[in-house]
Amino acid sequence: MFFSKKPKKRSPRLLQIAEYLDLVSGGLMSAEISDEAKAAALSLACDVWGSLALGDWAEIDPAAVTAWRSKVNGHVLAHVPAVADDCFLIILLGGELIAPDSYILFDVGAEYASATFSSPSLELAGVANEDDIRRAIPELPGKPDPFAILDLRGGTYMQVYADEQGFHLEHQLVTTAAHYRCVDIVGPDEAVEAFLSYAFGNYEWAYKRRWERISL
Repeated sequence: MFFSKKPKKRSPRLLQIAEYLDLVSGGLMSAEISDEAKAAALSLACDVWGSLALGDWAEIDPAAVTAWRSKVNGHVLAHVPAVADDCFLIILLGGELIAPDSYILFDVGAEYASATFSSPSLELAGVANEDDIRRAIPELPGKPDPFAILDLRGGTYMQVYADEQGFHLEHQLVTTAAHYRCVDIVGPDEAVEAFLSYAFGNYEWAYKRRWERISL
């Protein structure tokens, strides 16, 4: 007797931030989804919740899940509240017969926060401004603690570390389980450019550089 093999279930994929931004380009509008679609989104969320260090899944209220549809491309995104106010595990919903398999942890509230810029070795700490960023980052090489941080809120930030090879960029979305490193080691001008982009709300940094998820 022959048995057909069940199709292998694909592992859920954590979207890069540029991929997410493409999905929501043009804005979102509130959407209604079926109970089945919501259950599928919650199932994926439950599967990845622990790996993203998001706390106790039992505390999640299914009624708090909302759905939003892209005004441009029709993609539907289910938002599962996570960690803090206006922070969500966002599930990309596929077609009627396709289980969702892509997600991103995103801090919507951070979009409206003023970035703070700090560099202990340069004795800088305060609201980010262009002059400090342009002056401080090229001065990092050779300092005892050659790093600087742009903090939006909570665990959402960008950092740079300088050594003899150049400038190493990293960014994080909410928790250490969604931490990314720039694939390329860059020069001071590129590091400044990335910091200015991040600090003042345009996402050139997400598109211009290649990022890879790393474990901390």
